[in-house]
Amino acid sequence: MAEVSYRPAELSDAADIHALLLTLAPDMPLLVDTLETEEAAYVLVRSFARSGESWVALDDAGTMIGFVLAGPVERGRHYAEGEVLELRYAGLAAEYRGRGIVSEMLRRVCTRLLPIVTRVGAANVSPIGRRLEAAGFRQTGSAGGERQYRWDPGTTNT
Repeated sequence: MAEVSYRPAELSDAADIHALLLTLAPDMPLLVDTLETEEAAYVLVRSFARSGESWVALDDAGTMIGFVLAGPVERGRHYAEGEVLELRYAGLAAEYRGRGIVSEMLRRVCTRLLPIVTRVGAANVSPIGRRLEAAGFRQTGSAGGERQYRWDPGTTNT
């Protein structure tokens, strides 16, 4: 079995993250059916990759196989006040699933010991909801079928 390594995402990873995100888009689902929506997704990937809170997984050849995009929630807060991270997207190449790779990247995001919020769309067919709950996230709401989750420092399973 190939060895997997983890490291914080860098801006230079944006193109590889974006390419993997596009292959996983149907399962999320992420609508990238026009050039404008694909470019908007790339801008978002760049923003989260440069945040210092995102992680990537690489195979032993250095190929990007997974990512967790996280970054500070900026809306409605003042500098250094009530910092909360948003987990926007997590993805893993199909051939690497079932090995705990996404769980390990989630654990690494949680080591910052900041609250983390995320949403899982009603049409998302990936097992991310179960992964979040296994990592100690709790469901805090369900608006229109979209499940909302939160992780707080001190919870178990990280």
